[in-house]
Order: sequence, then structure tokens, then C-alpha cells
Amino acid sequence: MTEEPDTRLARLARAGDQELTGLHRGPGASSLLRAVTAEPYETVARPWWRWSARPARTLGLAAAALTVTTAVVVLGPGPLGGATSYANSAIAVDREGEFFVARIKDPLADRTAYREAFDAVGLDVAIDLVPAPPDRIGVLLRTSGGDGTASSELVPTGPEAVDCRREPTACTMVIRISADTGGAVRYTLGRAARPGEQYQDPSVDDGVPDHPRGPGN
Repeated sequence: MTEEPDTRLARLARAGDQELTGLHRGPGASSLLRAVTAEPYETVARPWWRWSARPARTLGLAAAALTVTTAVVVLGPGPLGGATSYANSAIAVDREGEFFVARIKDPLADRTAYREAFDAVGLDVAIDLVPAPPDRIGVLLRTSGGDGTASSELVPTGPEAVDCRREPTACTMVIRISADTGGAVRYTLGRAARPGEQYQDPSVDDGVPDHPRGPGN
């Protein structure tokens, strides 16, 4: 006769709380505790390369992001030890034969930007652009100091033909300075006046204007 499953489970050995009390203090429990604590504890270190690879790549990307392309172009050296060409956002200067040819890209820029370019090509040249009547824009109004020769003109900025005397703002001011110019020299040229700006007389050293105001007045 086959016993029912419930009958077989009922016949299994059972231990109550009263039988288990104090067993953790017995010799068997103490022996087991000593065996467990006697085993050496090993720590598993994470491979260093798993963590350093990401920071290294991050630093590389950060360095690339900090790379800045400037608006300055320098070519050289020239016969005097300076560059043969230099350009920034305000002016471009190139050696063409016996002359350095300067093209004014921003006639309202700070004069130090012009000086920077001439210093780079080995010339001690300063450029002053002053508000002038339309017929005097791009004209070399005054030269002081130094030696050598210089000239100026207006040339169309774009490919279309333009009468620069009638439309000077559509043209670029070009200054040609002999490469053998020596000493410190300052050139004063006329530029288009801003609205409300007075024309300046370049023959007056202190810059006091004695011409009518520019456009808009």
C-alpha cells in the first residue's frame, strides 16, 4: 500500500526552537567558524586601464575643442628678416616686387591692427585713417618721418566695374610702400566718414576738424 505524500512529510524529522537553542555555542559550530575565518580574503582590483581609457579620450577631445583658428596669416621670411605677407581682420600686406602692398579690409579698425601687419613684414609704418570728403577717400593726405616712396588708390572690392570716386564705399583702399623705406614713418589717408562724423584736415596736427560734417547732417 502506497503512503500518501502528506503522511510521508509528517514522518520527516522536525526540530523546534527548543532543540536548536544553544547549538551555536557548541564545539561543532566553533569548528565551522574557525574554518570559515581561516580562509584568506582576496580583493579583486579593477584593471586600471578600464578607467584610464575614458579620461584619456576625454582629455584628447577637450584639447581638440580648445584649438582655435585665428584670422592671422603669416608668410616669410623677407629680405629684412620679416615676413613677406601678413594678414589679419583689418589689413593684408603682401610683398609685390619692390613694394609692400597693403589692402585695408576694415577702415574703422584700431590702428594697432595696421601697425601689427607692418611690424610683421619689417617696416616701421603707422597708418592713420581720418574721415574725409568723398573726393578725398583713399587719398594719401600726409606723410611724416621716414624715407622711401608711397602711393594710394581705391580699387573695386568685387568683380564688377565700379567708379570708386563716385562709390568709394564699394572699393578697397590700397597703399603701396617701397620695400626699402627706412625709419619710422606715418601715413595719413582719408576714409569714408560715418554719419555725424566731422571731416578732418590732415594738415592740422591736433586733428581739429575744419570741414563740414559727414553724411547725415
